[in-house]
Amino acid sequence: MERRKENRISFETNLTLRILGDGALDLHGQTLDVSAGGMRFLSPAPVAPSTAFRIDRPDGIILGEVCHCSPAPDNQFYLGLVFHQALANLRDLEPFFRIFESDEEQATSNRQRKPSPR
Repeated sequence: MERRKENRISFETNLTLRILGDGALDLHGQTLDVSAGGMRFLSPAPVAPSTAFRIDRPDGIILGEVCHCSPAPDNQFYLGLVFHQALANLRDLEPFFRIFESDEEQATSNRQRKPSPR
């Protein structure tokens, strides 16, 4: 019986999964299939369920957690990943961030010019 809410699509590509937290590391593996809510990832190392991860894309970031880990052939591991947050179109925010950068630069400049109290 299928328990997934979304259909999975076979999609194989190399990907780096950044494991977050105390044991932070980058795992270079392969996606096997994806859906709107998660993916199956072939990993060179086991990762405990509930471990947070980050995937950096050219124009976005995906945050989520490992929901299961099981042995795979050739001393690899299948990781079930669930997505919690996805940020996309980050390039569109560059002008917005520049406003904050210029405000911060001006505030820093004002602090440096301000005479110290005697």
